[in-house]
Amino acid sequence: MKQFFYRVFCAAAFFILIPIVFTLLFQGAGEGPFEMEEADGTESGTEILFDEDILPGIVANEIAIDTELEAMKAQTVIARTNCLRAMEQGEKLPEGLTKGEMIRLWGQDNFSDYYSRIEECISATSGVAMVNGGSYIRADFHRSSAGYTRNAAELYGEGEYPYLKGVDSRMDIKSQDFLKVVFYTPKQLVEKGGELFGEETRQAKDQITAAEVLGRMEVTKRDGAGYVTEVVIDGKPHSGEEVRLTYNWNSSAFSLKEVDGEIRVVTKGLGHGLGVSLFGANELAANGYQYKDILKYFYDGIEFVTQYH
Repeated sequence: MKQFFYRVFCAAAFFILIPIVFTLLFQGAGEGPFEMEEADGTESGTEILFDEDILPGIVANEIAIDTELEAMKAQTVIARTNCLRAMEQGEKLPEGLTKGEMIRLWGQDNFSDYYSRIEECISATSGVAMVNGGSYIRADFHRSSAGYTRNAAELYGEGEYPYLKGVDSRMDIKSQDFLKVVFYTPKQLVEKGGELFGEETRQAKDQITAAEVLGRMEVTKRDGAGYVTEVVIDGKPHSGEEVRLTYNWNSSAFSLKEVDGEIRVVTKGLGHGLGVSLFGANELAANGYQYKDILKYFYDGIEFVTQYH
């Protein structure tokens, strides 16, 4: 009788466990390595264990695939450094593309060659990251500068990011993103600015002139690279980045002028202007710079370390 009950118990357990086993077997059938939120790092001594498999998606998301190879290697080191810094500080990793998104971006016929190009850059820079004072740097980058990259000390104070110094990047003048001109009617500028303006200005948007709008918008501070750091609008100060993001302008290196009853906005560069200019890095690579030379050009006082080997 005991053997009978034992057999019944085993059979029941077997049928209960079957669906569980199949569920476990088929979990994670998607594009796991490129889901950034699932990436994890743990410390071993002073080093962080890091899975290089997440890098192709991040690099593909950050830089054009036809970039010069040495500039792409530089971007790979930037991506790795930012990942290691994020894991060290418990922050979210940089966003990456899935393989499916890469195929849609590049086309099925190009995917294999383009993906191999990124893998070549990862292999050539295996484990290499940037540090300053023993800590991973905040490896900022942007598409194109306004002619000079920005000095972080002018934004955050001395000593905060000492490696983010302003450098000459006048090669960016050749970029198609270097200069952009946009025109607004006074009403359009006030409407899109929203709460940047006071209630009185918003109420008068249908009657206000360009001269009157500009009389209520005063650029009061710029940094050494020409980027606006403060705009006073209706008596209230705003950062240049806040204003440019509100209007979706290319950069905070902007100027405003009345032209034929409208307001002309001219921006220089594309992005926040800190760290590496991607266009400038590509130009340096085309002129024979190696990836470490490119990074040393834009980041001051950095050292290269090789992790997890």
